[in-house]
Amino acid sequence: MKTIVRIFILGLLWSSCKGQTAKMGYHPIVLKAKETSLYAKNVDWKKVNKEFIALAEGKQSAEELKPALHYLLNSLGDKHGTFRLAKDHSIVASYTGETKEKDTIVLNSDYINTVINDVSARFSYKLLNTDVGYLKIVGIGGGDVQEQADFIRSGLRALKEQGVRKWIVDLRFNGGGNMEPMFCGIAPLIGEGLVAGSINSEKNIRTYVIENGSFINYGRLACTMETAPSIAQTEKVAVLVSRYTVSSGELVAVAFKGRDHTRFIGEPTAGFTTGTGYDKLSDELIMLISQDIFMDRNKVVYENKVGVDEYIEFQHTVELTDDNQVKRAIEWLNE
Repeated sequence: MKTIVRIFILGLLWSSCKGQTAKMGYHPIVLKAKETSLYAKNVDWKKVNKEFIALAEGKQSAEELKPALHYLLNSLGDKHGTFRLAKDHSIVASYTGETKEKDTIVLNSDYINTVINDVSARFSYKLLNTDVGYLKIVGIGGGDVQEQADFIRSGLRALKEQGVRKWIVDLRFNGGGNMEPMFCGIAPLIGEGLVAGSINSEKNIRTYVIENGSFINYGRLACTMETAPSIAQTEKVAVLVSRYTVSSGELVAVAFKGRDHTRFIGEPTAGFTTGTGYDKLSDELIMLISQDIFMDRNKVVYENKVGVDEYIEFQHTVELTDDNQVKRAIEWLNE
């Protein structure tokens, strides 16, 4: 999920401005979606607006607006879109429509929020064998970006100082969140130059660049980082992904696509490969809907899942020593 904040303040709550809204034609929430959604061109906006107004009439709180918000997301076909409470970012409404994939996960499931996107285990690293470094990066929510990035980079540096020349990047537990500390932390491993991006319906491209070990988010320096450690792009990297690799976790995976000496092992990712906006609709409610699609350093666009080179089912309850994906990664790294 992108951290650039594009704030849109509703002039008045629906309950106090339904007369003005009718005159303007569009409900403010529908209008904002129409202006920003990746899928805007696929929607009959007059029909959606009429139904949304009918569902929202007389409603004031986010809880009361749930049916209307669900309807809007389903009309967009935006499985990555959500409406959230401003106070704690908890999900008020998410996509509940049909999906093409039988194994599509639910963003607000208990499993995702506790086991996969366990922010208490944001990052861990370990030396495997004599020269294989293991980095586990899970979803990152709030917190200081610089502090989190420095924490990840310190693990990368510690492994390099122990003689690591082969790498495993484990994104299987990454349920999304703030991409910036992830990119800042592992930048030397991803490589220099344009490493990823995203493209919207108007073909405008947002670029993600690594310069001297620092992450540049669409022209903005995300963190001030040291260049160390120096990692040669000939060093092999095995990227582990699963059906639970979501959103910004998928974007980090995409950043490794096109890197030489890199192999993807595991399961195709969840398929939430869109960047979402961050639009504050009121003091209570935030809208996060898809605005662009991820692409890699070679400008290959990922409209759904991020694929793998070798399929191995994810075993999320085993130790590393018994983990089939980790075992295969070590075999490939040592070939």
